[in-house]
Parts: sequence; structure tokens; C-alpha cells
Amino acid sequence: MDQTHTTKHTMEAELQALKLLRDQHGERGTALFQACNAELFPCDALAFSVLERSLHLLKGFHLLLENGGYTCGAALLRMQLDNVLRFNGVALSKDPHDVAKAILNGTPLDKIKDTTGQPMKDNRLIELLSPKNPWVKHVYTVASGYIHLSDQHFHHFCMRSKENETGKRDIAIGDDEDYLSDEYKLQLVKAFAIVTRGILEMVRQWTEVREQHGSNQTLKQ
Repeated sequence: MDQTHTTKHTMEAELQALKLLRDQHGERGTALFQACNAELFPCDALAFSVLERSLHLLKGFHLLLENGGYTCGAALLRMQLDNVLRFNGVALSKDPHDVAKAILNGTPLDKIKDTTGQPMKDNRLIELLSPKNPWVKHVYTVASGYIHLSDQHFHHFCMRSKENETGKRDIAIGDDEDYLSDEYKLQLVKAFAIVTRGILEMVRQWTEVREQHGSNQTLKQ
């Protein structure tokens, strides 16, 4: 089996494994709904919003990569990471329901302070998640380059516009991404899968600890 065939098989396997994560979103949602006893409070509602956003991003990412849309896929990775960073920040706050309520009413998270009094801006959210996930800052930095017009897009342009036999560069633009390495493509899929599993784990953890922030009866009062 040649290397090209092996890489293609590996990519297909990774995409299929990613696709299977869709069902786990439903499982996490069902478990949370049961733990809530069908009574949703702010952080519960935010958790369901995170699950739904994650599902949309997963579907879009899968469709893009099946059709070679790796650059746009990197932007979706950044959005999926946003789910993890923000929900983790809310869950670690002194009163997750109060913070979630403010978010649901339109207050930006970076206008809300954490337990140490620091605004929950992206840099702070990265600090909160990094101790157990040291890769977060690197992935955040690289993926953010695909959200805003940046050097990343210039690098992609240069990779497509290769030097010809005269030593000059043939200027070219296009929407195919055959110039990207197979390793880059695989790492992108694996990174999205890791972040998505992180979302599922955070919702699972919230389901287990939500009672520590008040019973349904206490919260209603």
C-alpha cells in the first residue's frame, strides 16, 4: 500500500470518527435534561446552546473537509475552541448561573470578571484552560489567523504561487488546496476532534456538578 493511499485511508477514518461525535452531543443533552429534571436554569441553557453550536460547527467542518476546504475548516476550529474557552470560564466562575444569565441577556463575557477579579477576555480564558491543556494557546493563535486577514492567508498564497524553472514565482489564486501537506490536513482534523471532545466533556462535568450551585428549588427561590 503506497503512502498516498495510506494517508487517504487515514484521513477518511479520522473524518468518520469525527462524524460519530454527533450522536454524543445528543447523549450529553439528554443526560443534562434528565439532571435538570426538565427545569432549565441559565447555565443549563447555555450548555445546550454550546452543544447546538458545536453540532453546527461539526457539520460544517465535516462538509468542508470532505470537499477540500481546509482553510475555512481552520476558521471553524477557532470557533469550536471558542465554545470550550467560554463555557469553561463560565463553569469556573463563582456563580455560573448568574454569569450565564448575563450572557443570555447580551452582556459580553469579557465584561464579566472571574473569581480573581480579572475580566474574562480571551487571554484570561486561555490561562484558565491551559494548566490541563497546554496546547490551547498555540491552537488559539494559529486558528485565529484564519478568522482575521493575516499572514496565514499570505503564506497560503505563497504556497500556491510556486517558483517556476526560471526562478520567478508564478502568481496564482484558486480555491483548491492541493498544495497543503497531508500532515497539515490530518492535524487539522485531529485538533477539531480533540476540541469537540473537550466540549462534550465539559457539558458532562457540568451535568455532574450543577447541584453544587443550587438545587432546582433553591434556584427558583
